[in-house]
Amino acid sequence: MKTFGRLALAAMLAAALPAGAQALEINLGHTLAPDSHYNAAAQKFKEVVEAGSKGEITVSIFPQSQLGGEVKMIQSARTGAIGAFITAAPPLENTLPEFSVFSLPYLFDTVDQANAVLQGEVGRSFLDKLSDAGLVGLNFFSVFERSVGGSRAINTVEDMRGMKIRVLQGPGFIQTYDALGAQATPMAYSEVFVALQNGVVDGLETSPEQAVQDKFVEVIKNFSITKIHHMPSLLVMSKPIFDGLTPEQQALVKDAAQQAVQASIDTYKKTRADALVTMKTQGIAVNEPDLAAFQEKAKALWPQLLANIPNGQANLDRIQAAAGAAGK
Repeated sequence: MKTFGRLALAAMLAAALPAGAQALEINLGHTLAPDSHYNAAAQKFKEVVEAGSKGEITVSIFPQSQLGGEVKMIQSARTGAIGAFITAAPPLENTLPEFSVFSLPYLFDTVDQANAVLQGEVGRSFLDKLSDAGLVGLNFFSVFERSVGGSRAINTVEDMRGMKIRVLQGPGFIQTYDALGAQATPMAYSEVFVALQNGVVDGLETSPEQAVQDKFVEVIKNFSITKIHHMPSLLVMSKPIFDGLTPEQQALVKDAAQQAVQASIDTYKKTRADALVTMKTQGIAVNEPDLAAFQEKAKALWPQLLANIPNGQANLDRIQAAAGAAGK
């Protein structure tokens, strides 16, 4: 049976099955490599759900965009065509504009601080907002620390002047990189490798482990740790499919998502550290600029960005209060 047919069948079964009538398959998609923190979290989720359901529920994992990109998976989950997906926060911004607050540059100081905030009341409140879009937010996973890989070293903010950098489509990324002097260049992720190879762009905003896992290390000479964004990731389920589960199954799915959090955090930290070592051994310069000037320029954009984010200032205040309580 073709993939589309199998997914459609699974969705129909999920929506129509009486509780416990037969095994239910949850198709869980994500866009990253099998050695990513997304996949580590997905595997833990699968392990807990399948063991706890005693065969009532199976979880099939589809990495590397096998179920489509993040925007497509969001749409598919809303209609019940797929069961669940892991996504970064920016692709949710068109559906839920309040999520745009997480694309403010230098919103957090560290990965640990960001993860602590997202595992607390602030994170839970944003997960709850997903129900308005036909989705169920199960949990946040580890954030990505986003920096710049490319042909040019970035040791001062002036080094970014005129540099064509592939960024995510969204005001928080485009306006930030433009303000830092770069030429922000949105493009499909699938096109970035060739664009770097051919010199169409000079670099990309990414995280160290993603640069290694997706082979960008083959076409970059520098990785500059600018830490411009700490980008959240989260596990989301189709509300039509979730609503078709028994209360016991729903509780199991939520517990599995909670248990998967630490797997994502631990794997992210390890793969990030390993990636920096890999880059150095492959002759890629790892640059660590003083970030004070970057932060000053980028944070000057906050009022302009917040003006176009629903409840932006109120949510920023809550995030900053939680970040202060969490420390660095």
